[in-house]
Amino acid sequence: MYVETNEKKPTVILYHGNAGSACNRYFYADMFSQAGYGYIVVEYAGYSNDTQAPSHALIKQDVESVVSYLDDYQLSSVYVVGVSIGTGAATYHTSLKAPEKLLLISPFTDLQAVAKDRFWFYPTSLLVDNAFDNVSALENYSGDTTIIHGTADTIIPYALGQELFQSLSGSKKLISIPEAGHNDLFRHAVMYQAINEFLEESP
Repeated sequence: MYVETNEKKPTVILYHGNAGSACNRYFYADMFSQAGYGYIVVEYAGYSNDTQAPSHALIKQDVESVVSYLDDYQLSSVYVVGVSIGTGAATYHTSLKAPEKLLLISPFTDLQAVAKDRFWFYPTSLLVDNAFDNVSALENYSGDTTIIHGTADTIIPYALGQELFQSLSGSKKLISIPEAGHNDLFRHAVMYQAINEFLEESP
C-alpha cells in the first residue's frame, strides 16, 4: 500500500484496475493530495512483481487487510474509489465497512455479465469465477455513490454501468462520458471535473 494521511480531511482508498499496478496510479494520488485528502493506494497480491499468482480470493484478503488497517487507525471519514476490476474490490470493501462516499469508475454488475458480453459463444457461467458481484455487494449500502463510465467502453460495456446504477439505493449520480472508451477516460476533461466534484461534495 501507498499511504499518506491527513487527520483533518477524509482518507481516500483507491482500488486500481487490472492493468498496471499501484505505483503507476500516481495520477490518482496526485488528485487526492492536491485536494488535501489523505489516501491509500492498494496493491494486490500477485501484482507489481509479487511472485504469487493473483486470484480473486487473494484480492479479497487484501481488502480485508485494508479494512482492518482502517479499524486500527479509527479514521473518521473514508471515501472508497474503485476502477474497472477494482470496483469489485471497492464494493467488497463497502460490504464489509461502509464508507461515507463511493466512486466507481467503469464498473460492472458482476464478472459473469462481463464475460458473457465479451465471450458470448462460451458457457461463461461454467468458466468464470463470479467472485465479484457488485450488485449484491451494494444491496445494503445507502451512502452516496457516483459512477463514471465511458459510453464507448468495449471492455466493460456502458450498459453494465447503467444497470449497476439502476440497482443502487441512496443518493447516486451517473456521469456518462460520450465517446470515451475504457482506457482513454483521462483524455476527457469531464473526467477530472467529475473526480474533483466527487471529492469536494459533502456526503
